[in-house]
Amino acid sequence: MQADKQSFPPVADVAGLSVLVLGAGAGVGPAVVRGFEANGARVHASDLTAEGQGGSRVPPHAVDDASAIAAFLDGCEAANGPLDVVAYVSPPVSVGKALDLEHEVYGRVLRDELLLPILLLREAARRMAGRGYGRLLSFCSMSGKTGVHPGVSPYAAAKGGLIAFSRSLAAELAPSGVTVNVVATALFDVQVHKTGEELAHVVKGIPVGRVGRSQEAAAAALFLASRQSGYITGETLNMSGGRFMD
Repeated sequence: MQADKQSFPPVADVAGLSVLVLGAGAGVGPAVVRGFEANGARVHASDLTAEGQGGSRVPPHAVDDASAIAAFLDGCEAANGPLDVVAYVSPPVSVGKALDLEHEVYGRVLRDELLLPILLLREAARRMAGRGYGRLLSFCSMSGKTGVHPGVSPYAAAKGGLIAFSRSLAAELAPSGVTVNVVATALFDVQVHKTGEELAHVVKGIPVGRVGRSQEAAAAALFLASRQSGYITGETLNMSGGRFMD
């Protein structure tokens, strides 16, 4: 049989792409930024709120509404050209038992963890769709799929809503060359502060026998953001070491 002479590009080709990482200072965010930079992307790194730890490229912004998000993206594109990739990284949030929380807490969490990411993805999608290319990617906790962790009910509701929104947006944008995907993470090294027997107990329920590495989350982001991932959209990638499977 004649050998296939088709050439294969790098699996995660992001060289030269203009990338915005929101939530760059928390959780797996720093590793995601480093991964894009190491592979030749032009990276803007920032956090969604003024309280966050901003990256070195773009100072932190208070993103309060649709007009503020549009202005923020205008600034990013003015500095580094049209955005090819927008990655939203959300760290896990523990807020307390569902029956004990005040109404205001639900409102704040749903605003910060659902409404703002939706507005961000929507504004980025408008720009990308007009150009015929784009990659939209969100990181969220597995609680958005399972909802089984105590103390995170509003956060789980927000992340579940973000997953559903991403699927719907993916269906709308599919003909335009813009993909929309989610990475759902379980326990990663940046969240672990236990050692010895405590850590052994934590990983006992993880089939691969360890916590996730932030570099692995970055690798997933690189592929889903790459030029090679155009046939993948509307998906939620589980990164839980086999603990949660679809």
